[in-house]
Amino acid sequence: MTSRDGALPGAAARLFEEHFDQLAAMVRRRLETVGRYRAGEGRAALTAALPEWVEEFGRLLRVVYRRRWWAALREEAGWYLALLTARGPGGEAVDLLLDSWVVALHGLIKPPECHLLAEPLQEVRRALRDGRVPGVELAPAPVEVARLVELLVAGEGARAQDFLAAELDRGAAPGELITARLLPALAEIGRLWHRQELAIYQEHLATETVMRLLHCLPALAPRPAAPARRALVSCVPGDEHQVAALALATYLELEGWRVYSLGRSLPAEEIAAAVAALKPAAVFLSLALLSRLEEALATVALLTAREPRPVLVVGGRGARPARELLEAAGARVAADFPEGHRLALGELSHA
Repeated sequence: MTSRDGALPGAAARLFEEHFDQLAAMVRRRLETVGRYRAGEGRAALTAALPEWVEEFGRLLRVVYRRRWWAALREEAGWYLALLTARGPGGEAVDLLLDSWVVALHGLIKPPECHLLAEPLQEVRRALRDGRVPGVELAPAPVEVARLVELLVAGEGARAQDFLAAELDRGAAPGELITARLLPALAEIGRLWHRQELAIYQEHLATETVMRLLHCLPALAPRPAAPARRALVSCVPGDEHQVAALALATYLELEGWRVYSLGRSLPAEEIAAAVAALKPAAVFLSLALLSRLEEALATVALLTAREPRPVLVVGGRGARPARELLEAAGARVAADFPEGHRLALGELSHA
């Protein structure tokens, strides 16, 4: 995916930025109106899941308009399609979300800019209706992970810990407990929740149980006696997906790093302050959603300006399509935890 695949005058993108809060408010009001006038269970299924995505989708549009990145809009629409199809309303809900942004653009921004901003959304709507935007397939977990998923959903932390200890006794590498067991289990829990096969409380219970396991894993597995390298792990600013960052921090600790974990939602300036104080050799940033790309790029720019400059590795679902932009800014992009570990070690060996 390239960062520029079409023209959009800068004035149109600037108008979108200037009116963002008003546009998002108009979209929310329209969704509420549709919800009031649509009858029956279909109304609830269609509108219940959308309000929480209004601002996040708007942030994605900021990235798309600023970068003229129409392919990203189509690919992310496929992700929304998979998410909302699993929750019930499917393509109709994605169509409503897109249409609501189109209506808001025409209602607040004057021609010709409103037409320029709305056309990519209308094209994606046409592609959705024609079946040219496939939903992302959420594959079931491997069989060997199913038992762990059962324990996590039940909140059976002690028994899940015994399960992982038995895996170690059978010869599993410590890091594999995360990459081959806990992460696939989390993906399966997400898939089951999206398919409405889990209650919301079960998804929360499972997530909290995973976080408890991640905190105790280093005590279960042998570690190098004296960590020689320092790593700092953080979500990018505004990213709330802290479980992936915690899993990465634990993985790196099991691989012999001394790890400082900042969790979620810290501003870029605070991440930079932590780097200045803790002096890590490498900084690992988790970018779960492409809509937070601008925050990721701003953080990378802030950290690459430092001396001495730490090795920067960015990973997560949102990082992979933005590899070109992130690497041009001075970071390395990793597809998974082992690759991120290898990239950091490779950069440090050449420093």
